[in-house]
Amino acid sequence: MSGTGRGRRVDGGPAAETPARDTGGVRVRPYLFDADGEDREVHLDGALVRGLSERQLLWVDVLGRDAAETGRLGELLGFHPGATQHLADPSPHPQVRNYGDTFRVDVQAVGERGGRLVGTELNIVVGPGALMTVHAEDIPFLDEFTAQERNNDRLGQLTPEAFLAALLNWHLTSYLREVEALERHLDEVDEAILGRPERGDFLGDLARHRRRVSELRRLLTDHRDVYATLSRPDFKAIEDSAAADYYDALEERFERALASTEGLREAVLGSFDLYMTSLGQRTNDTMRVLTVATVLLGLWALVASLFGTNFQLPLEKTGVRGFLAMLAALLLLSALVMWAARRRRWW
Repeated sequence: MSGTGRGRRVDGGPAAETPARDTGGVRVRPYLFDADGEDREVHLDGALVRGLSERQLLWVDVLGRDAAETGRLGELLGFHPGATQHLADPSPHPQVRNYGDTFRVDVQAVGERGGRLVGTELNIVVGPGALMTVHAEDIPFLDEFTAQERNNDRLGQLTPEAFLAALLNWHLTSYLREVEALERHLDEVDEAILGRPERGDFLGDLARHRRRVSELRRLLTDHRDVYATLSRPDFKAIEDSAAADYYDALEERFERALASTEGLREAVLGSFDLYMTSLGQRTNDTMRVLTVATVLLGLWALVASLFGTNFQLPLEKTGVRGFLAMLAALLLLSALVMWAARRRRWW
């Protein structure tokens, strides 16, 4: 596809600053990054779009899905009509669509809903001199990106393709944060298994973490074609080599993120092995205690049975003294057995 060049500044100068606009439940926030001026939210109109210079970048963030509004914005920004035609319809599968001088990237932002990891669709349309993001729900990594990069005077020098690379880098970062969070939780489970083995519900924790790892890996794996397509030589959306290098780096980072999720699966299995080892150790400890108790009870039963035979022994005629002597001997033998078991660290 052809390059997405920028327009030139007109004599009308920059547009006046205005807050984000709500239209029929759709919030439109146009943001102008200006390398020679102040980054600001602006009023979006044709004069602003036509007046963009090489050192300005326009980002339009749309919260909500309305076919008429996204179509109007796409026409105003000079996007190919096909790029905004189906933005109001959910497309859960990540993909890249090429429309000549415009291309669209659909990704899934990771989030949590009802205790499960789910994807929230984010559509990014890249065209001549501008970029538009469309999503039905708030996406945390977009808010973080806006807060951190606000008043970054270098962003105005970026092409829309390079700006897309920055957004996708934050997209991958959001997945890596989920990986780090799961790693911390698994470490806590491992410490609890080793430190508090009497707690018996670790299997439920491991099953829950295993499910979250599967959900995260499935969401991330769906983006393989997106990052592979952007870095392919035959994808002609990239006019500057710097942006192409960014996409190559993004594909490498995607593969590392995917490898991290694979490592999480191994970590869950390792935690399960640790749990089974701990469970086996607790079973062995219980059997040792039961063995000692069985020996003691057997010893007492043996002595009692000997004195219950029909033979008359001299000790049986000693009365209370004989009984106390027998009891003392049993207690002494029991103490010796328990001392030997303790010395062998049976408990």
